[in-house]
Amino acid sequence: MENSFEEYLNKYRDELVILLHKSQDQFEKQLSYISAGSLTLSVGFIKDVVKNIGSAKYKWLLQFGWILLALTLLVNCISHIISASKHNKTIDEINNELNGNDTYDHNQIKIRYKQIEFLNWATIGLMIVGILLIILFVSSNL
Repeated sequence: MENSFEEYLNKYRDELVILLHKSQDQFEKQLSYISAGSLTLSVGFIKDVVKNIGSAKYKWLLQFGWILLALTLLVNCISHIISASKHNKTIDEINNELNGNDTYDHNQIKIRYKQIEFLNWATIGLMIVGILLIILFVSSNL
């Protein structure tokens, strides 16, 4: 009975790992779509929403909003590269451990994942603040 429960847990864990990878991939795509779309729409249609951009109030809100959305895209790309590098390092350590070398350190792996998680939260924060600044600019100039 206990052996079948362990098999069940192993299969369940493997399924969760697959779901996590899919979710992470989907997160990065959606973040890029939302931030790029917001940036493109706001650049393309700001003249239609705010009639006289030259005399608009609080132009700095719009400028910082655009900068933050651009930073969102850049940080997301950098995060993707860093994430791949950290995953490869973990895979190497697991392979070394399986080959008899004592290189696997679960605490180091947790630290790597925390760094990736921090970058993900940073990109979300940049995007949210960027969109809010643009919304504040538009609403104050209607």
